[in-house]
Amino acid sequence: MHDFRSFVNLLEESGDVVHIKKEVDPKFVLSALIHKLELAGKAFVFENVAGAKLPLIGGLLLDLERVARVHKISPAKKFTRAQHADLVLEATDNPIAPIVVNGGPTKEVINIGDDVDVYELPVPTFFEDDTGPFITGAVGITRNPSNGVLNVGCYRGLIMSKNKISINASTFSDLRRFYQTAEEAGDGMYIALAIGVHPALLMAAASKTPNDISEFDVASALAGKPFELVKCETSDLLVPADAEIIIEGKINFDDKIWQTLGEFPGQYGPEIDPTTEILAITRRKDSKFFSVMAGPALEHANLGYCAVYDMERIVTNSLKKQFPNIKDLNLMCDPPVTGPMFQLFISIDKKDDEEPNQLIRAAFEAAGGIYPISRIVKRIVVVDEDVDIKSYRDIEWAIWSRVADESKILLLPGYLSWEVDRASDKEKGSVRVGIDATKKLADVDKLKRPVVPGYDDVRLEDYL
Repeated sequence: MHDFRSFVNLLEESGDVVHIKKEVDPKFVLSALIHKLELAGKAFVFENVAGAKLPLIGGLLLDLERVARVHKISPAKKFTRAQHADLVLEATDNPIAPIVVNGGPTKEVINIGDDVDVYELPVPTFFEDDTGPFITGAVGITRNPSNGVLNVGCYRGLIMSKNKISINASTFSDLRRFYQTAEEAGDGMYIALAIGVHPALLMAAASKTPNDISEFDVASALAGKPFELVKCETSDLLVPADAEIIIEGKINFDDKIWQTLGEFPGQYGPEIDPTTEILAITRRKDSKFFSVMAGPALEHANLGYCAVYDMERIVTNSLKKQFPNIKDLNLMCDPPVTGPMFQLFISIDKKDDEEPNQLIRAAFEAAGGIYPISRIVKRIVVVDEDVDIKSYRDIEWAIWSRVADESKILLLPGYLSWEVDRASDKEKGSVRVGIDATKKLADVDKLKRPVVPGYDDVRLEDYL
C-alpha cells in the first residue's frame, strides 16, 4: 500500500495533481478553489496561501478508483465499495501491533512553548457562517482512559489563536466519551493531531474499531506492516513517525466554546467543546498541510464510508438470521443527495407479499453497533434480486415501476435521530420511510425486466 508521500508522487506522475502558485486568500477563496478542483477530479497543492508558511495539499482520495490505487489494486476502475469494506474489516479482525522508534521525519522541526504558532499552517475558512478556520484533515490521537489503548479518530479543530484550538467531539465519537470521563474525574487530558498521515491511518481512524484494539493496529494491518510510532515531546502519547505535522495539546475543560462548521450533511454543525492549549508543533522540514473539503464534499464522503462498514456487517448478519432469503444489503451514505441521513437498500427473494414490510420494520429496530439503525437511516427500500442495490438509479427505477398503491409505503413517525439531523424535532422525533419496491407475486411475469442473455460476457473491444 502507498504511504502519504509515495501516493502523492504516484498522482503527480499520472498528471492528477494541480499546482496553484498564485497567492490564495485562506478565507472562502481557498475553499471555493478546493471544491472546484474536487469536482474536476483533481488532487491539488496550493503553494502560496496568504499568511501561511506551508503549502496545502488535498483531494487525494476523491473516489473508489483512488482508493484502489492507494492499495495498489488493479484494475482500479472496477474496484467496489464492497471490496474496500472487505479490506478494512479484514484488517480490523486481524490487527498488527505498531512499533515504537526513537525518531522520525516528523521530528525534523520542533517548536515548543512560545515558539508555537499554528497560524503558520494554511488553514481554510470554508463557509460564511463558520466560526473561523478549521483543521479538517487531521486524525486525533488520545488514550482510552479505561484501558490505556491508543485511540485514533477524525476530528475537526477550530483555530482560535497562535497556541489555542478547540477540537470537536461528536455525540457518538470515542473522543466525546473520553472528554466526559476525564472531566468527571478531574483529570488532565492530552491529545495530538497528526496531519498528513498514511492513508491506511485515515481509513482506520474513520472506521469503527473495538475499544480494546487501537486504530494504529488496524492501520498497520491495512498497510501490511507495523506502523512506526514516536513519543510526543510533551506527553506520553505516540504519534506516526512519518507524519507531515504533529500538533500536541492539553485539553482545558474549564474553557468551553460554541463552534460551528458547515458539515457533511450540507448544514451547519454547531457544537460546544473544550479548548486545547497547543504545547508543541513538530513537523517535517518540507511538510505539507493536508486538508479535506468540509461540507458534502467528495473526499469527505469517500473517507466517511469507512465508518459504516462494520455497521453494515452487523446489520446484515442480524437481519439474515430473521430473513435468510435476503440476497444483499447496501447502507448508502451520499450527503449531496440524502443530506444527514443514510438509506438502506435490501434485495430479497421474497416468499410472500407481506415479507418486505416485515423486513422494513425489523430493519428499523436493528442494532448497528455504535449507531442504532433508526438513529441514522431515514429510508429503507426493499427490492427484488433483479435490481442493483449499489445503483441509486436502479433503486429509483424499482420504486417508480413497482410501487402501485399506498400499502407498499410505510410512514413511521417518532424516531430519534442523531444530532446532524437538524430538521428533527427533539420532542416529536423524526419520520422514517419504508418502501416495498418488489413485484407483487401475482405480477411477476407482467413486471419482468428485459435482459440481453450473456450481456456481461460480450466484450465490445473484441469486435472493434
